[in-house]
Amino acid sequence: MTENFDKNWECVIGLEIHAQISSHSKIFSRSSTNFGAKQNSNVSFIDAGMPGML
Repeated sequence: MTENFDKNWECVIGLEIHAQISSHSKIFSRSSTNFGAKQNSNVSFIDAGMPGML
């Protein structure tokens, strides 16, 4: 069964890391990070990332 194994394969392993920053505003905008705020109230145009807006 090992005779049919293709030796051109390469094993690649990646990591995905998440971090939470303790801040009163978001990284790329001045929008608040207030927990429990009304829905969609902590979003600016930059946060929404709407295509073609800039």
